[in-house]
Amino acid sequence: MRLLPEYANIPVLESFINTCDFLPQDAKNRLTLIATEIFDNIVTHNRFPFRKQVSLWVRADSCVRLRISYGTCNFGEMIRANRTVAPHFDRDSGRYRGIGLRMCRNLAATVRFRRGLCSGTILITL
Repeated sequence: MRLLPEYANIPVLESFINTCDFLPQDAKNRLTLIATEIFDNIVTHNRFPFRKQVSLWVRADSCVRLRISYGTCNFGEMIRANRTVAPHFDRDSGRYRGIGLRMCRNLAATVRFRRGLCSGTILITL
């Protein structure tokens, strides 16, 4: 599936995962939480000179896998945030930050990042 990185596409992403009939409901629930959090982060924080689509792929064999690939100039920031950001209250935005990435790590068996020249791929295994 390919989506433009826009908040309006979050329900489309949720519907896509829900239609993966080869997944058990528990995996659908976990993938929906993880995918929407990562997609939201891409929409909010991604920097690229033009809008490129986000590619999502789901597979289930011996385990369930989700791959999210997208064009980006700042993928290193996503990697650093995943490693270093602890949940905290951000006074400037009036919101808690860092909870979503921690949630993704706790719901998945592994979360891996692969940086390309002008792209990034996030591989999630349940």
